[in-house]
Order: sequence, then C-alpha cells, then structure tokens
Amino acid sequence: MTTTDLNRRRVLIGGAMAAAFTGLAPVIANANIVTSDYADKTLTIGLFSGDISTLASKKAVHPMVQQFARLEEGEATAVGGLLLGAGAAKPERPKEFAHTLAELKKMDPGTKFDLLYVKSEIDGHEALLKIQKQRVKEGKTGMDTTIATILVPFIESHLVMLQAVRNSMAT
Repeated sequence: MTTTDLNRRRVLIGGAMAAAFTGLAPVIANANIVTSDYADKTLTIGLFSGDISTLASKKAVHPMVQQFARLEEGEATAVGGLLLGAGAAKPERPKEFAHTLAELKKMDPGTKFDLLYVKSEIDGHEALLKIQKQRVKEGKTGMDTTIATILVPFIESHLVMLQAVRNSMAT
C-alpha cells in the first residue's frame, strides 16, 4: 500500500465514518445505551488510541505514520464523543496504557517512536475488534450493537492500513 493508497483510503473511510456517526448522533444522544461494559471497554481503548494518536500526529517522522495518526485521532475523538455524549462515564486508564503513553511522551521523534506507536495501535485495534465482534455476536438489539456493527469494518480496514504502515517501515 502506497502513501497515495493510504490517502485515498483515509478520505473514503473518514467520510463514511463521519456520515455514519453524524446520522447516529441525535439518536445516540437520546438513547440510554451506555449501561453495559461495552461502552467502558470501547472507550478505554478508543480514548487511549486518541491520546497516542494526538501525540503521534506531532511526533511521528514516517509520513504514513503521520497520516494514520491524524486519521485515528479524528475517529477516536468522534467515537469517544458519541459514547460520552450518550452518558458513558470516562473510564480510568489501565496502568499498561498509562505506561505506554508515558513511554511515548518521553521518546524522541524517530523510528523507535513510530514503531512503538504502530505496535500499540495494532494491539489496540485487535482488542477493540474483539469487543465489537463480541457485541455483534450477542445478537442483542440496541444502539451499542448498531455502533459495534458499524465499527467492525472500520477497525478491520484500520488494521490493514496499520499492517501496510508497518511493512513500509521495514523497507
């Protein structure tokens, strides 16, 4: 995947995600969907991803890492905003996430920073995908299931992009 492919995918996915969540925003704001631990688990990973992506958008040196970080920063903010706006409580950051964020903050810009960011994003997206797929598999109705259903293909495409970014750094 080239930088041009990543840009094209970024525009398509970003536009589709923005449209989907814009349409859901009024419904979510009036729904009480955040009583399950689905929102807590999704927010825990999503807010962490947003935080490290904000950092990476400023510190990353590889162009594809920079592009992905900007994309992820916006999407994590959108999803987090919807869930928090629907009444979800902001979860506490697990120690492992706090440690990774602190480590990234201390690192100088460069390949080591970029690699740790990409690895953290891959790990986070894989965990987030499991959460969304589990929610969909449960077969319950509700807005959280709708959100999970929408998120699955976005997360899968992010994993493809992250693999391409990691592969481009290896060459």
